[in-house]
Amino acid sequence: MEDKLRKDYRIALIGGEELSLGFRLSGIKEAYTVESAAEAEAILKKVMQNDGIGLIVLSSKIANGIKDKKLLNAIDTSLLPLFVIVPEQNEKYTPDTLRRLILRAIGIDISKNIGN
Repeated sequence: MEDKLRKDYRIALIGGEELSLGFRLSGIKEAYTVESAAEAEAILKKVMQNDGIGLIVLSSKIANGIKDKKLLNAIDTSLLPLFVIVPEQNEKYTPDTLRRLILRAIGIDISKNIGN
């Protein structure tokens, strides 16, 4: 595992057209534009097999449509690649969404430590 931590990893994104475009403009080369969760599942399986990918950014719209139980389990539990689920443009972004993103990323629920 230590060898895996010393490796340079790439980021992959799977999401809608606008999200993919935004990530491509920021320099992410592996940004996949998908229209459906079924299409995303196929791409996701391929991307997960690539051991050069360390982070997979997945749109919440796509993530919510995934039906494959193994993929859902991998998204929830995988450390390498790490999954981050982000909202698409025009999608409601609540404080709870941000709290869950931070909890997933760093493992600490910061809202419980605020004001103490």
